[in-house]
Amino acid sequence: MEVTINTTVTYENLLNSTNRVSQHIGGTRSGKTYAILQFLIVEALQTNQTITIVRKTIPSLKRTVMKDFSDILKSLDIWNDNDFNITDRIYRLNESTIQFINSDDAEKLRGLKSDILFIDEASELDEESYFQLSIRTTGRIILAYNPTVSPYHWLRQMQDCDRYVTTYKDNIYLPKEMIVAIEELQTKNPKYWAIYGKGEFAANDKAIYNFDIVEDYEAEFVAFGLDWGYSSDPTAVVAVYKNGDNIYLEEILYEKGLVLKDIADKLNRLDVTKQEEIWCDSSEPRSIEELYRMGFNAKAVKKGPDSIKFGISVLQNHKIHIHKKSQNLINEMYAYQYATDKYGYITDTPEGGLDHLLDAARYVAMMKLTQKATNKGKYVISIR
Repeated sequence: MEVTINTTVTYENLLNSTNRVSQHIGGTRSGKTYAILQFLIVEALQTNQTITIVRKTIPSLKRTVMKDFSDILKSLDIWNDNDFNITDRIYRLNESTIQFINSDDAEKLRGLKSDILFIDEASELDEESYFQLSIRTTGRIILAYNPTVSPYHWLRQMQDCDRYVTTYKDNIYLPKEMIVAIEELQTKNPKYWAIYGKGEFAANDKAIYNFDIVEDYEAEFVAFGLDWGYSSDPTAVVAVYKNGDNIYLEEILYEKGLVLKDIADKLNRLDVTKQEEIWCDSSEPRSIEELYRMGFNAKAVKKGPDSIKFGISVLQNHKIHIHKKSQNLINEMYAYQYATDKYGYITDTPEGGLDHLLDAARYVAMMKLTQKATNKGKYVISIR
């Protein structure tokens, strides 16, 4: 079969890559994802392979890579409805299998086997999920993402990989009106221009917290915060310390697949005492009670209306410092951002997702760092 495709420089980058892993870092409308899918389709047509395409959630899969994949096949006049298993999200192309997987289903990751792996928006995945996918892939691994990730993110720390940066200028098929809109960012929003126009790494303009990274500090212990997890999300524990207006956060635990006994064992190994408070997500009262009966000072955080925004505001009223060894916490700090509305304006509502340690810190903030908490037990009595 002969096919003729119109593609971008990303396709050529894939042909020239000699490393098993290649990273494709692009600004907006650089055409990297579309070109990668074209490359995978050609690979599937030439050789019988199992190709796995990954994004974090099913909705994001359907509206991006799955849609582009079907559009490409239809443009080549080789799409066949009978070859697509909608339930399992598997397409049979000749003798090859292309499977679309959401990474927030941890059990699926452990049962996968691939010849080629493509992770779109790879920055959405944690390092453990990537590891589980990579060890089950016999051939090349292709990673695509935007340049808004932390300098400490596992993608930027990765060794032995080819890195390619593309921008809208590398997409010769981009409509003129889109080019104009992107280039207007030079004056309207220079930081967005650096990220989305020039493809450069830059700080996240929508970030909720400002913070710095420290190695040593002197501060008084306040409490631990605990956010429950198991299969999809990690159990996260953070220690909070305070010195004046400064708070210091240190990652204590960040791990998936832990049952309550595992959590207790790890807390014991960290020498967490019965006197030290552990403020826990109140959604699991039974777990809190069992942890308390195991000898820990576990307490349920009290949540009220807009408790997330309230907890964020309490943390924002302090100068936040993160211990340099708290890599998952640093990644969350960089990634945690305000959502935008349909017009692209930044709202005051945070996006959910990579916020497990930050939720744990917020629990401590709400219960121990507010003015109400500070004044607890203090009374002014007038005697006549």
